[in-house]
Amino acid sequence: MTTTNIKYFSLSDLKAIQVKVLDEKKQRESLDSLMLIFFEPLRGELLSRYKDEKKDIPHINFDDLKGYVSQLLGDMNDDQINDLRKLGVRGKSTSKQEWDKDPRRRAMLTFLSHYPHFTNSISNIHILAELCIEITRIHFESEINTENFVDAKAFIDKINLHRWRRDKDQSERQSGVSILGSISELLLENALENLIDDQNFFKTNNQKVQSYGDFVLMCLPNNLWLSVKSNFARERLLASGYTTDILGVGFFTDSREFISSAKIRNFQRVGFLGMYLPDIPITEDQIELSKSTYEQVVEYYGSVDDLPININGTTFLRPLSSLHSDLTKILDSKDISKRTTLGY
Repeated sequence: MTTTNIKYFSLSDLKAIQVKVLDEKKQRESLDSLMLIFFEPLRGELLSRYKDEKKDIPHINFDDLKGYVSQLLGDMNDDQINDLRKLGVRGKSTSKQEWDKDPRRRAMLTFLSHYPHFTNSISNIHILAELCIEITRIHFESEINTENFVDAKAFIDKINLHRWRRDKDQSERQSGVSILGSISELLLENALENLIDDQNFFKTNNQKVQSYGDFVLMCLPNNLWLSVKSNFARERLLASGYTTDILGVGFFTDSREFISSAKIRNFQRVGFLGMYLPDIPITEDQIELSKSTYEQVVEYYGSVDDLPININGTTFLRPLSSLHSDLTKILDSKDISKRTTLGY
């Protein structure tokens, strides 16, 4: 006698399956509806304004597009707008509070999350860091990694240089600073992805300690913090130091920030073991001169051997491209009791 394996479901199991099926069906119907009343019309409108000869620079003015986006949102009911809001950006729902601050921009960002190829065609709008990274991946036809993350920053900066065709208002200026910082952090996170294991080396998400730095590597006698900044060091970087071991990492574009003995002393006094400077040209002026911030600093001091040294007697100013290999040397010591920053 043969027996057949039969899976029996309880009443609660059947109800759960039914709810899941209904939820999936509702989600499909919702997305189909949004495609019809929002995504496809907006895509068509963008295509009508797109100029192929300007494809490499933002040229579709979002200020002129706001009226059309308002019209699309005005034709949607509350449930449809909530569904659009929950789609969010790259799988992360937009909170109602954030949506209500600027529904038209948030709606456009949701659209760009699903049609990223339009991202670098839109002007007069702040693009979230996640979308900047995504369109850069598409442009490079490659993931962002330790080999290309500095090139990626140069590409994003070039696009953003042409993003605004008018003066930004105060809110837009404040938002821009935050986004710039997020881009730098995401690029670095991508570059160091194969080192980050969330135990020995991880990104700090605890708000109570984020003032110390953005990443932390577990070692002795102090944990090694990484403070990531965008294009300028200024006093904000100094605020990261609390007489702990810390590295300053950024896409710094002004070499003058690193040729003042007083500034170098201040960095070292609060615990900085090193500053990592981009070693490929970032700004248009640097590209024209074929000189990076790091090269400009080395030229000022005379040679690599003449650069300032840190408390351990090693080079204080370092090329950004060497960060991955420098951290790898520390992490090669798997035993945390033997892992130290004393020779860093």
